[in-house]
Amino acid sequence: MYAVKRPGKRRLQFLPKLVLLLAVLGVLIYMGLSFYYASKHKGADVLLLGHAGSGFFSPLNPFNPLPPNSRASIMKAMENGADGLEVDVQLSKDGVPVLYHDVTLASMTVWPEPDTIDNLPASAVVGLAYKGGFPYDLFHDEKIITLEELLQLFSTYPEPPYLHIDLRNHDASRHAYYAQTLMDMLRKYNYPLQKLAFISPNADFLEAFREVEPEAVLVIDTGGNYEQAMQTILARGFQGICANGRNVSPEQVQQAKQEGLLVVLFGGKSNARISKMIAMEPDVIQVDDVVTMRRMLD
Repeated sequence: MYAVKRPGKRRLQFLPKLVLLLAVLGVLIYMGLSFYYASKHKGADVLLLGHAGSGFFSPLNPFNPLPPNSRASIMKAMENGADGLEVDVQLSKDGVPVLYHDVTLASMTVWPEPDTIDNLPASAVVGLAYKGGFPYDLFHDEKIITLEELLQLFSTYPEPPYLHIDLRNHDASRHAYYAQTLMDMLRKYNYPLQKLAFISPNADFLEAFREVEPEAVLVIDTGGNYEQAMQTILARGFQGICANGRNVSPEQVQQAKQEGLLVVLFGGKSNARISKMIAMEPDVIQVDDVVTMRRMLD
């Protein structure tokens, strides 16, 4: 019979030490990189907004179990030093502005059917429980809230935070109704126009806001096509451009600023990605990891 060669005791005893050594090395590298990035952008002139509150469900870097646009996500972003928020607003069938990101309720809530918010009354939507699956749902008990609930929260602040509203509407025939309803809500709380920006990839939708509020800051979301977005902005006389930080170059950011536009970038979880966005010198960054970016700026 062949003898079975087994690892010696010394090698088996060495493995835990090797794993520990690698773990310590990884932590030291991470801390070193964090310190490096945190020292590069002190005092940079850029607004820090929480992206959909504190970002989206994320497994790593950092772990985030909170749903986008939820109350806990919003509170977390503000408590961690955001200058304001970006939120996604949809309008229920009966005209209530609701904070929700996705197209259908089934993608992020317990609602079983692929319905959109504009086809349902607010009574069916507001208070609906979010679901993110395992393990996220072990760490939160969040429900859909209205824009008014957010405005009520902000009314307790010494001064209103900056608020970027990502306009979500799936029915072009309701553009004007949506714009009027949303502006009525913002005016009810005397929200200052200089703290607001309205964002959409749909130029006609933004025009509906211009009809309701000529002084509104209207921002085109590039949707990944920067050149086309710039053509639309210049042709329509909009005031800003919004792009994923991964899909725009420093030269494009500077071109937009030379045109006098408000430049907004979004995304960013890792130290490297956030650092690259800050280095492009936009006016605003809607960031997923508020803590990391705040540490870089302060």
